Amino acid sequence: MSYAVPSLVALTLLVCAAVASLPVVVTRTIPKSQPPLAEQPVGSPHWIVEAPDDHWFVDGDSISRLDLANRLSQDGEQGLQHFLPSASLSMGQVKRSLQWLRSLSPHPVVLDLPDGGPS
Repeated sequence: MSYAVPSLVALTLLVCAAVASLPVVVTRTIPKSQPPLAEQPVGSPHWIVEAPDDHWFVDGDSISRLDLANRLSQDGEQGLQHFLPSASLSMGQVKRSLQWLRSLSPHPVVLDLPDGGPS
């Protein structure tokens, strides 16, 4: 009995799987690197909340999106930023907002979800 045919089938399946996974590997985005938390200043953190309809709150005070952007980019002494999105926002909206906050803040912005996140 020859093992040539089963070996050829196995090799063909392996090559097909590798070729099929190539687009996923090539288009995968690498998350923006944040410095380790231990190297950041110890200042008091901000609690940033995003509500539906582009309403923002920082430490309990209502703030416009433009004022939030200015505050984060000029805030040199604060440490960690906590981002708490509304539960009514979609995952896509949360991802875009988190990326936007991280692009503005010189300090790490972490996603804080109530009860440890979605179930």
